[in-house]
Amino acid sequence: MKHVYPTTWRGQFLIAESVPDAPDAWRHRLRKLEILGFDPLQKILVRDAAGQCVGTLLGAPVDARAGRLPEDIYQAGSVAGEDIDAFVEREIMSLTGSWLFLLDAPGARRLYMDAAGSLPAVYRPETRSVAATSLLLLEPGEERARFRQDLYDTLDILRDGWFPAGLTAHEGVFRLMPNHYLDLDDFTTHRHWPQGEIAPTGDPHAACGRILECMRATMRPCLAREGLSITLTAGNETRMLLAAARPFHEKAEFVTVDSHEARLDRVRAGELARRFGLNHRLVPIEQASAEQACEWHARTGYCAGGPHLKTHPTAARLAPDTWLVGGVSGEVGRGFFWRESDDDDTEITPEGLWARMGLPSHPDGIEAVADWLEEVRGLPSLLKLDLAYLELRVGSWGFDTVYASPVRRPLQPLVSRAVYSAMLSLPHDWRRMQGHSNRMVQEVIRQGWPDLLDLPIGCYGDWRDKTRLVARALKNPHLVLKVLRKRFG
Repeated sequence: MKHVYPTTWRGQFLIAESVPDAPDAWRHRLRKLEILGFDPLQKILVRDAAGQCVGTLLGAPVDARAGRLPEDIYQAGSVAGEDIDAFVEREIMSLTGSWLFLLDAPGARRLYMDAAGSLPAVYRPETRSVAATSLLLLEPGEERARFRQDLYDTLDILRDGWFPAGLTAHEGVFRLMPNHYLDLDDFTTHRHWPQGEIAPTGDPHAACGRILECMRATMRPCLAREGLSITLTAGNETRMLLAAARPFHEKAEFVTVDSHEARLDRVRAGELARRFGLNHRLVPIEQASAEQACEWHARTGYCAGGPHLKTHPTAARLAPDTWLVGGVSGEVGRGFFWRESDDDDTEITPEGLWARMGLPSHPDGIEAVADWLEEVRGLPSLLKLDLAYLELRVGSWGFDTVYASPVRRPLQPLVSRAVYSAMLSLPHDWRRMQGHSNRMVQEVIRQGWPDLLDLPIGCYGDWRDKTRLVARALKNPHLVLKVLRKRFG
């Protein structure tokens, strides 16, 4: 595909000691850094209990505990005399929504992401700069000189590949992974969660209840402000979202992309809408032109391709005036990288973990995964796999397109420290997949809206399932190879 330089930086940002002039952007000064932001990206000042500014939030955070949306100022608790890590964990990581936090306190200048990195950041130590995507950190000629063509081709980025473990398409530019912060003084990254094993819950039903309530608490203030457009498919996560939305489902809109490839989603969403009286809208696919596809690919930093490359204009139709609610990252509670024989003593090697991601092998990728595994040495194997899914996959593949087709009000209610803590505290047999779902998903739905379980999740529930799998394999034979890699290495 032809390489171009983006014509607009809509929704993106640049952080450096000195940022260039941009007439269509806003600027914000920290002590030693400047932020250049492009609408619709928002900034919110963070003040502690003493009234001192201790940092800046970028994006769309939700204060689910207080049931409100921070606007110009987010009032946090006291930081004086307290360990800064404890302050961030209590006051910042309790936020839901999509955001970045620039801590600017005495003795600490750091960049944090939300619990899944749903508002991504890349950084370049050489120039001590951070941005939404790598092209903001590179000059037009430099972008081509630093492009990692071999890695890009091996991972098959244009078709459906992605860059895991902090890698990007450009030499010297790295992606900040979830659960890590970037020290803005020396440009090194550090893990801040978890610091050890996750304590198992003694009450799985209560843990599922916390997941349900956290989703509701995240959606309620957004519904009150601008309304909700909730994605509806045949899958696990959108069924949980629907269960969480039961108290206010009559006030929300539900949207489903209408395409041949998503026929199961269209059929099941229609059944759910008719049976439960949902305000449901099918959104037709809109194809991108060749020029639009090139521009979109550049706006991802050349880190994403796949179907969205050709259909990304559809995003503008989904929720033009409301919060667009999705279910990304719910697989953290579904053992996405687990195999049937895995337990907490299973050996996890760099090569084996890479295979579970379904990607073609590349030495740079194996090395990056090996470095990551060193960080989690000593943790139980299943927790390693869960963190790998969240940090190596969701933190890149899950959100590497958000700056290419920025939605004014994105909302992922499952992206939450509280949700992940509850999920990872569940017994293993609650998280293992049994067919197309698991006990965690079923219990969350049962507590929220039990009648939703009358319709199958993730399948038709009849003869059409076999023909659907065969048709998919014939149309996309590379997916068969990917599944074999994931299951057998």
